[in-house]
Amino acid sequence: MADEEHIRHCMLYKFQLGRKASEAAKNICSALGQDAVSARKCQHWFEKFREGNFLLDDKSGRGHVSNFDQEALQALLVQNPQITQQELATTLNCSQKTISNQLRALGKVQKFGKWVPHELTDNNRNQRVTICSSLLSRQNRLPFLERIVTGDEQWVLYVNVKRRPQ
Repeated sequence: MADEEHIRHCMLYKFQLGRKASEAAKNICSALGQDAVSARKCQHWFEKFREGNFLLDDKSGRGHVSNFDQEALQALLVQNPQITQQELATTLNCSQKTISNQLRALGKVQKFGKWVPHELTDNNRNQRVTICSSLLSRQNRLPFLERIVTGDEQWVLYVNVKRRPQ
């Protein structure tokens, strides 16, 4: 895909030629690829150009800059791994959504009521390799997987109807 700033230059060029936004989007897509720019995005930039704003820099983000203290959050998680998001929000005086976003940014997920890292540690990976290799060697010595019946949570009715000749 083409560089976003290059596409904005193309849109400005088409605007200065007096073209319509939809026509500009169609021409840019035919030159740079089908999904290079949408007609709506082109209309948005044309509105900016009509207002006299010819800066081609896109804003880096929306909303206000967060001054959230992640160190305080991490300290609370170390102190009490069973703490809930609502309790964290009350303690840190922010919304539950902010806590959810910050926990996701830290790579934390809740497992069995505790906040733990989403990524496996080297020790966890080694344990899994050890367990898998022991199960594989056990299967080679005494086949036990053939005796396990698995399935999902659907019931299957097995009816063996014999057809009778008419």
